[in-house]
Amino acid sequence: MPGRCLLMEGIKRNIRLFHVYMFLNRLEMWEPIVVLLVLSRGFSLTQYALLDSLWYLSTLVFEIPTGAVTDRYGKRISLLISALTQSASFLLLAFGRSFLLLALSNVLWGFASSFETGTSSAFIYDSLKQVNREGEYRRVMGRNTTLVFLASALGSIVAGLLGGIDLTIPIVITAAIPLLTSPLILLFREPEVADAPEPTYLRHIRQSTRYVLGRRTVALLLLYAAIVGAFVWAMRDFYQPLLDSYGISVQAIGMLYLLFKLCCSAGAHFADPISKRIGQAAIYLIPACLVVSASCMGWLTAPWAVGFIFVIFFVEGFSYPVLDAMIGKRIPSGKRATIISLGSVLSCLMSSALNPVLGYIGDAFSLRTVFWVLALGTLIAMSAVLGSLRRETV
Repeated sequence: MPGRCLLMEGIKRNIRLFHVYMFLNRLEMWEPIVVLLVLSRGFSLTQYALLDSLWYLSTLVFEIPTGAVTDRYGKRISLLISALTQSASFLLLAFGRSFLLLALSNVLWGFASSFETGTSSAFIYDSLKQVNREGEYRRVMGRNTTLVFLASALGSIVAGLLGGIDLTIPIVITAAIPLLTSPLILLFREPEVADAPEPTYLRHIRQSTRYVLGRRTVALLLLYAAIVGAFVWAMRDFYQPLLDSYGISVQAIGMLYLLFKLCCSAGAHFADPISKRIGQAAIYLIPACLVVSASCMGWLTAPWAVGFIFVIFFVEGFSYPVLDAMIGKRIPSGKRATIISLGSVLSCLMSSALNPVLGYIGDAFSLRTVFWVLALGTLIAMSAVLGSLRRETV
């Protein structure tokens, strides 16, 4: 009994510390100004999209191997490696003036992200599962996602205010934050997993891949989540140029990002009650809202087009805990980080191919054309996935 109490307390501390860690790590002062920063250094939208693709390709290359490292050696070491590498990447972004240095920054950034992808959700799920409370996963992750977007909203205000002075300042602060959160990672208690790790990296990856391919519903849900992720991140490349084209100042963009993130936080906060009420209809509602919003942004002009950015952020926040819960309950603990990484690989493949094309379209035609193309592509892809999911038990 004393051992059980200590275990429960350790898991509770995991969750509390993880909330604090994610809040600090997701202040994300880079997000409202990073596109403007790169464009201000004389690069085109196409070049920014190419740099962005390097991030996705880097994540793609490292995603599955780092997921295997997480499953074999634990979540804490992966989160620590991610924090230290992320700090280095943002320092390069802050002071790099050549395309080569910015490219290296994005490669390191992708490497850091690959170590965290899947690790955070696996850390929480396995912590809860160890004390037979995995049924609380969606609620806990909903609360965590809410805190994440609240942190990002706060970071947006600071980024706008400091970015109005110098666009480099928010990036430097972002580089310092992972160093400050590293001691928190060392305080985490590594959760136990029920499955023994595979004896080699390649075999572990093969086993995880076969697991997904042998379970059609899991594969389709991973593909679905990958499409949502590719859409959301593709749109984020064009929000800042769009707002800037309306003559909105950096400070005002920071305030708008605050409101965007609050809207995203609201989507995460209400994900559990809404999904309980509408059930499986959630998987149809998410892509419908995204496609309609992108289409309207292509048709409408300011200030009406900005309103649909709020819709996209709300749906983004809503989708994370809902899809995490759908996928998480269908995969084993010992392969969870690797399988989630497989979904990220799909999203990275899509984004690395799609974003430079969209950047070129934005330079050669217009931002409105970008939104139309993205809406049409998402509609076609999601129709195919949803048609297949209808025949499965979700």
